[in-house]
Amino acid sequence: MTGLKMADRRYYIIGDIHGYYIKLKRLFDIISGEIREKDIIIFLGDYIDRGPDSFEVIDYLLKISVMYNTVFLTGNHEDMFLTFYTKGENYYNYIRNGGGATIKSYISHMNRLTIPENHKDFYNSLKLYYEGEDFIAVHAGLNPDIKKLSDQKKDDLIWVREEFYRSNKCWEKTIIFGHTPTPYLHNSYDVFIDKKRNIIGLDTFAMNEEYPLTCMVWPDMRFFQGKL
Repeated sequence: MTGLKMADRRYYIIGDIHGYYIKLKRLFDIISGEIREKDIIIFLGDYIDRGPDSFEVIDYLLKISVMYNTVFLTGNHEDMFLTFYTKGENYYNYIRNGGGATIKSYISHMNRLTIPENHKDFYNSLKLYYEGEDFIAVHAGLNPDIKKLSDQKKDDLIWVREEFYRSNKCWEKTIIFGHTPTPYLHNSYDVFIDKKRNIIGLDTFAMNEEYPLTCMVWPDMRFFQGKL
């Protein structure tokens, strides 16, 4: 892939899935036919919680990972799940944030709350961000007061909200993020695009069964959605 011009490669960037396997599967039924060997699929995190099929989602992502070039970012929900599972901490906070659905999903497949080794490997391999030539993909956003990407703190990358999306900072590279549902950004369930500040929000509220899971193709700026 060395030497490819930016426009020669497309990036398929997918927002928060939140345990909705059917939306994810239907989205891939739509886009799989056009993804080329040199293209990269980037997932923005929050694969689990709230929706009913967290186990199936992770299984499906593992299958996708051997079929395509993939980048999996971590979200705050994966972080909460691992903290609860490995340390037994923050149970009530995790349940309050939709963790009960993930616990139920794993128990229904494993007959007890345990994580298969390939799922553990998946969770432990998640990245905090992906930097392209003209964009940065991240789960929640960036701290506008920190200049170097490598100096950004994990808590900001997976948790930040208002400090990032209400900032007047105009970013040099386009920041593509999930985490904050788009109705909180512009009173619409559509993709949030702010050309002035150079930020794009892709969490189109897929945590609710009524609303779609969204994929944006970069740099084409085309959009696809998977629905129930």
